Amino acid sequence: MALQVHRREKTRAALLKHAKRLMLRHGYEATTTQMILDATGLSKGALYHHFASKADIAEAIYAQTSREAITAAARSAARTRSPLEALRKSALAWLDQIKQPTTARVLFDLGPQALGWRRAKAIEDENSLAAMTRSLEAAMAAGEIDLPSPAITARMLNALMAEAAYLHLEFGDSTRKEVERTLTSFLNALPRPK
Repeated sequence: MALQVHRREKTRAALLKHAKRLMLRHGYEATTTQMILDATGLSKGALYHHFASKADIAEAIYAQTSREAITAAARSAARTRSPLEALRKSALAWLDQIKQPTTARVLFDLGPQALGWRRAKAIEDENSLAAMTRSLEAAMAAGEIDLPSPAITARMLNALMAEAAYLHLEFGDSTRKEVERTLTSFLNALPRPK
């Protein structure tokens, strides 16, 4: 049983790896399921056992890339004692993650193109909003901030970081200091306990 699970996971990982490479090289529309099958050496049955369509493959690639960027960013702030400072550090580390060419192309080109803006945003929100909300709740529990709604504040912070990402990708490191100051100002402006 464990061997079968391992084999399924290995097959799924191979499909995602090769599909990602092909979609980044040729674009979503130009990449066919046959190209993915040829690259992996797998049968159609194996592909359709894991994914119902090419769009499902693109969605899995997008979701995986989003989670990986957020997880790596959170790891960079794991030893920070202050939950609010950990949130600031992880948000800035996320900008570094999405600056990596493959990550940027998946999150800002492939995902929205293949899934549509709304679905791509919904997936990103599932990953980032949950993490931001947890961080804000931890900062509240630590007595650092006092928010009427961590969920709404997380949405506002998420929007700020999305715009920061576009600036960072378009203008590079020249905007880094301004983004960092803006993020710090936003977090410092959050209501404190009385």
